[in-house]
Amino acid sequence: MLSETQLAQYDRDGIVFPIKVLVDDEVSFFRGALDGLVDSCAAGSGKRLDRLHLFFAWAHRLVTHESVLDSVEDILGRDILVYGTLVLSKPPHDSSYASWHQDSVYSGLHLSPSTSAWIALTPSHQANGCMRAIAGSHKLGSLNHVNVSDPNLLNRRGERIDMAVDESQAVDIVLRPGEMSLHHSNIVHGSNPNTSAEPRIGFIVRFVTNQFTNRDWPLLRVRGEADCSHLTLVEKPRGQDRRNEFTDWQAFTSTSKAGIANDAGN
Repeated sequence: MLSETQLAQYDRDGIVFPIKVLVDDEVSFFRGALDGLVDSCAAGSGKRLDRLHLFFAWAHRLVTHESVLDSVEDILGRDILVYGTLVLSKPPHDSSYASWHQDSVYSGLHLSPSTSAWIALTPSHQANGCMRAIAGSHKLGSLNHVNVSDPNLLNRRGERIDMAVDESQAVDIVLRPGEMSLHHSNIVHGSNPNTSAEPRIGFIVRFVTNQFTNRDWPLLRVRGEADCSHLTLVEKPRGQDRRNEFTDWQAFTSTSKAGIANDAGN
């Protein structure tokens, strides 16, 4: 899926985009499934939805999409597991934002091969608060962060890099629906509020390999047959009716706040 030029860009910048992975009908399907889930959530709680791939058949279908995995394989190799998923939704004229941060700050994703896919289910551009990144910042290694309190902050723990960021160097990750970016866990990135009249919705998938070392973290194998006996593997969703999917997911998220807090926002 990725050309030599794109692979060189990922190595140099820590991010590569745009990568076309979904056709229009697929975007409509996944967006419809997500909208139905948001409608079932309590008012205001649908901006951030974690680990949907463990419970919803449609989310499992997205994380195992051939075009997505083909691109990830070009970076990580054949043996691929899903560490986590996260949906971030900014309604029109929404003040939510993500401070400058690295995904690796609490997750430890930088300790083993990993990459994150940001799949656009709506247009994502400067006006509606697309992801922004500092190209090449992944080469700085892990940076110190502080936790700040702000109700508009999408970062779960309020994490923010404890250093000045030259925003003139930021690159806007502009995507059309059905396109994705791939970014390194150490790249410095964030996003601004949505000042437009349209929503911005992204489905994020964190991918790792069997070199991951956390025995207690639930991983979903999506490609390859490498030895994963040292890891905790989970099965794909049971394909039950949507009401039961939603009930099981709600029960899980209500009891797993500490683990989910390891996943930052964009």
